Amino acid sequence: MIRLQNLVLGYGGNAVIRDVNLELAAGDFLVIGGPNGGGKSTLLRGISGLISPIAGTIDRGRTRFGYVPQHANVEQALPLTALEMVELGASACDPWWKTVITPRAAFHHQAMRDCQADGFAKKPFDALSGGQRQRVLLARALASSPDCLLLDEPTAGVDRPTQFALAEMLGDLHRKSGLAIVLVTHEFAPFKDVAKRFVWVQDGALRELTAGDFHGRQENPTL
Repeated sequence: MIRLQNLVLGYGGNAVIRDVNLELAAGDFLVIGGPNGGGKSTLLRGISGLISPIAGTIDRGRTRFGYVPQHANVEQALPLTALEMVELGASACDPWWKTVITPRAAFHHQAMRDCQADGFAKKPFDALSGGQRQRVLLARALASSPDCLLLDEPTAGVDRPTQFALAEMLGDLHRKSGLAIVLVTHEFAPFKDVAKRFVWVQDGALRELTAGDFHGRQENPTL
């Protein structure tokens, strides 16, 4: 589905992460962890095409991405309901004729149900809690009919129970839809029982983890 070969990513010609070789198959669920400044968000931007490689190659095939930003980085002053936020994001990915001709309301509502966000569809987005906003942003990404979901710190800024609830919801969505999921996080614990693969990005290098790297701990691995 996606292949990264000898990849170097960074900004202004300055490398942040180097020599990345990674393959993602359809239906993968990959979690990217690492310390602040280690390069994990840069890797996510490279996979999505938001930044171009300094060196190496990325083969994305015909993969269609849905991007879920941190809820704290989304403009909250817009006078939109949760449903309108989903509609706005989905329509931006459609050609004009599809937006005009094709009725999409049922599809948008289904995306919200899949993300357990339909209960607050008519509430203002800026009045929602952090966990609720994250569910709306996930529904918005789903409404664009992606092959792969990319999530940047989906559990940032929400309490511990909400982190595990979001992780469980993503696991259910992955099992039901077969979507590939790639997410960046500071904590592996909420995803240990739902994700298929884990990688650790630190000091500009990437390493895929095995079960032994966790040493039975509930938090991040010791490396």
